[in-house]
Amino acid sequence: QLETIRTLNTYMMKPPPPTAAGVLSAASLLAGRVVHTPILESTLLNSKLGGGRLLIKAESLQTTGSFKYRGALHRLLKLREEVPSSAKRGVVAFSSGNFGQALAAAATTLGIKCVIVSPHDAPSIKLDRIAAYGADLRISTAPHGTNREAVASAMAKQFSEDEGLTLLHPFDDAHVIHGQGTIGVEFLQQACDTLNGNEGSGQKKGKPPLRTIDSIVVPCGGGGMVAGINLAVDALQGENSRMTSVMTVEPTGYDDHSRSFAASHRLSLAEIYTADNDDDNMPPSSHSSVSVSKTEKYPISPPKSKSKACDALMAAAPGQITWSVNGPRLSGAVAVKDDDSVYNAMKVAFDYYRLVLEPSGALGLAAVLDGLEKSVSGNSDDGPVLPPGRVVGVIACGGNTDLDTYA
Repeated sequence: QLETIRTLNTYMMKPPPPTAAGVLSAASLLAGRVVHTPILESTLLNSKLGGGRLLIKAESLQTTGSFKYRGALHRLLKLREEVPSSAKRGVVAFSSGNFGQALAAAATTLGIKCVIVSPHDAPSIKLDRIAAYGADLRISTAPHGTNREAVASAMAKQFSEDEGLTLLHPFDDAHVIHGQGTIGVEFLQQACDTLNGNEGSGQKKGKPPLRTIDSIVVPCGGGGMVAGINLAVDALQGENSRMTSVMTVEPTGYDDHSRSFAASHRLSLAEIYTADNDDDNMPPSSHSSVSVSKTEKYPISPPKSKSKACDALMAAAPGQITWSVNGPRLSGAVAVKDDDSVYNAMKVAFDYYRLVLEPSGALGLAAVLDGLEKSVSGNSDDGPVLPPGRVVGVIACGGNTDLDTYA
């Protein structure tokens, strides 16, 4: 019987690849089950940044405080539909916090047993809420110099094999990607209405094309949300006629996507950086907050300002499935220069939108404020970061922070 369970687990870990049609199907399935989060705009900040339009998709207001609920709920609904016997036995996943909370809440809603393995240094507010939402919380401890999420992943895999639970991946899974892609469907449709007024309900024959977002800036860990949004753009605009570009932004020191993008192939942090250390005198790397040289030779020393704040975006590598989607579609991939940029973006989000964001959730806004989105768009002059006529979208992906961190 246990061998049968393991076979089912292997099947569930390798579903068909994600597709644009899958994102649209997920949008229908999740309609009425997830929060249709608003887009926010500040004319004051738009003016300060140069006169363009900055649209914020407030996924921090989603159930459990982050976008992760979309993918988690969709994954469990598809598991219950496709392999109901596995849903009855239960699921296990690793998470630094946000996916754990989302999966725990979704599993409780659907009456499915859920075990979450989290790194020992995940924020206490996230660990407490994973348990509060109804999951069986297990803690992993990573030895010095090893990636904490890789260790948690290995522990979750072992738990799955020992207990016969279905192992779910937080980002490298087609059904999770489809769920996250519903953000993009909503965002593009909302932006169409916002930017075109009464004309936004649909394109009329003989009329000029409707205005849409020029670029969407997406905070990135393993790449699941980015992959879903890329497929949403394909679904609504056509894979070969995309009007909206998509770029990733990562914390400094966890920039596997930006370096993979520059190298034109998938790279893990272990391939990019030498063993980490806590030496304050460690020389800075050649890391750039704007771009990465295509001739960079790896491994290199980690940057001295390696992020400690963006706990939700510390994946060890781009996912294999997510990179197969994102690699050929991304317009650019960058990393912010340091955590101070993130803290400033958190302050700006509150000052101009009255929006509370965790550090990882503010990363996209930080990229715009620092001029990184502008650099990817090809505007390298000394003009404003958001020139008149340009429309940039940002995913504010999470708000799970405590008062001490926020202060």
